[in-house]
Amino acid sequence: MILALAMSFAYAADIRTLFINMPDTIMPALTKSERMDFLDYIDSGMKARVRNKLGGESEMTELSDNSLTVSTSRSGKLQMALFQRKDGTVLICLIKTVTARFDDSLIRFYNEDWTPVESESLIELPKFDDYLTKQALKHGYLELEIKSILRLQSAVAVDGGLEFRYTSLDYIGEDADRFRSYFKADPVRYVWNGKRFKRK
Repeated sequence: MILALAMSFAYAADIRTLFINMPDTIMPALTKSERMDFLDYIDSGMKARVRNKLGGESEMTELSDNSLTVSTSRSGKLQMALFQRKDGTVLICLIKTVTARFDDSLIRFYNEDWTPVESESLIELPKFDDYLTKQALKHGYLELEIKSILRLQSAVAVDGGLEFRYTSLDYIGEDADRFRSYFKADPVRYVWNGKRFKRK
């Protein structure tokens, strides 16, 4: 019984199996067959490139035991990462990033059966203030807040957590350089504790 449970967990938590069984609605440009091709190409030591439904080219650029990255188009990429829960299951984290002038990410969470999990139950996402230095909060916050109409942020899964960066400073316009020192150089970091992502 113990061995059977261990084998069941290993199968359920395997990133390859979860990726292949991802619902088509989550990555509509790629079919299940094309997702399988990615893995076959990587296992063969080849570039993992396929033609997607939109007529463009997609490429799996990274694959590890708990993370993978797919360039879905020239301006888009998807990162999938697994985080171990305390109950023995895994949480699936999907980060879709679109690049126009700057990266903008959308983050979603799922159970192993691909049922959605509300992000509010897992993380308090960074606010605009979290990217600012003490100098900005003390002296320039009000002016900066008015000028920062667009507030894009990028996200990336790293070992043991997530990192977020403010990416739309240059949308402020001609005053961007003046305000650059108001933003923290380091990303906003979170660590996974088995239940939630906590600010580091």
